[in-house]
Amino acid sequence: MEPAKQRMSGSAMKVFKVLDVLERNFVHGFAPTDIATETGFTLSAINGYVNTLIEAGRAERIQETGRVRVSHKAAQKAVQILHSLDEAERKLTESRTRITRG
Repeated sequence: MEPAKQRMSGSAMKVFKVLDVLERNFVHGFAPTDIATETGFTLSAINGYVNTLIEAGRAERIQETGRVRVSHKAAQKAVQILHSLDEAERKLTESRTRITRG
């Protein structure tokens, strides 16, 4: 793999690690220093990763506290997944009923 691609992949993995931390506390979020402690990344790196997540619409700053949390958009994605699972379950139940009926 080319060195530039390794750096991009490593940076992407670090952004996902920050996102994993943020997903643990939607209501209160995390202070950047808390995220740094959780991930082991420097505070300046955390600020860059958080800004990337905010630009992508996956994180947001809580105005009252300055803490960072997963965005409502990200939470909506989770709800979409649940709806998709519910629909799959409904179709399975329907198929199971049709198979065992006759």
